[in-house]
Parts: sequence; structure tokens; C-alpha cells
Amino acid sequence: MGVMVSLRFGRVLSLTIAGFAAASLVSCGMEATGPAWVAPSPIPAAATSAVARPARITSACKLLPASAVIKLLGGTSQSKLAAREEPADMTSNGNVWRTCVYGRDGKEPFALAIGVLPKRADTAKVTIDAAAKTGGSSAKRISGLGADAVAYVDGGDRVVMAVVPFGTELRAVMFSAPTIVPQDKLVDVARHVIDQI
Repeated sequence: MGVMVSLRFGRVLSLTIAGFAAASLVSCGMEATGPAWVAPSPIPAAATSAVARPARITSACKLLPASAVIKLLGGTSQSKLAAREEPADMTSNGNVWRTCVYGRDGKEPFALAIGVLPKRADTAKVTIDAAAKTGGSSAKRISGLGADAVAYVDGGDRVVMAVVPFGTELRAVMFSAPTIVPQDKLVDVARHVIDQI
């Protein structure tokens, strides 16, 4: 992959990137196992104008600061997290991944990866099929989140991944947390980011 991502999140991202490469060879008929899980409706926001989607993604941490992670996961005013942006990971097929890890006291249990996949806007289903394959029998499709989404368990981590087209690009959001964190909370985080990109 060229640039190292955190060891905790690197395995998930590596498997997913490998799945993306394989997805271009997979027919669109591939289905994830298990029933679809319906994401809860977003909590209505106060009367604010819609966020303009950026033409370029330059930082994962700017799209999801540590304070937002605390709020979305249900932390208290005493909760403390620090965000750390990792170097961008540019793959040989032109995909660019930006990763932000969150933690404190030397531990980083939460991670956000945002991928920009050029010329892949029409591959939302195939891309999520590949990610679902990474999750094996734990993979559950999520309806109502982006163009397509999936949740799965990988080792001690729960992962939610969603994709949305932007022009000719497909933009992907992956958020991972320890399995003790409920899937609904990860969906809330993924929705917060996917709505911005």
C-alpha cells in the first residue's frame, strides 16, 4: 500500500482495498450474505443549510474531529479523545485513502478512513459487495446509509462502511470501533461523514 496506516486499522483497510481491486473483476450479481439491516432515521438537525460537498477530500480528521466522535458515540463532557491524521495512502490504482485515528493514553480504539476512488461512481454495489466479503458471515447490508453500506466484525473491531458517488468518483467512508460499541452508534458516525462528502 505504500504508506503505513495504524496497525489496528491497517488490516481492515488492507483487506478492503484488496476487495476493491477484486471488485473490478467481480460481476454485479455477487450478493452479501444475511438480511439487510435498516439504518435508523437520522435525528433531525436544527434549521441549518445543507453542507456543500467538497470537490477534494484533504483530511479525514477535519471531517470528523474528536469532539464529534465523542458526541456521536454518546460520550460525556468528561470524555477525552485526541485525533491524529495519518499520511495519505495512495494506491497503485489511483485510489486515495485518508485516515484519522482517535484515542488517548497511547491507545487508539477508533479509526475513520475516507477513500476517493476515481472513475468508480457507478460501482457502489460492487464495492460494498467486496467489503461484505471481507466481513464473511458477520456482514450485514445497511439500507438507508449512502448509496450502499455494510457492517461487519473483523477480529475485535466492528466496522461500518458506506459509499456515495460524487461526479465520476466513488467516495467511501469506513469507521471502526471495538465490538462493544453498538452498530447504531457507528452508523451515526458514518452518516455524519457521508453527509459531508
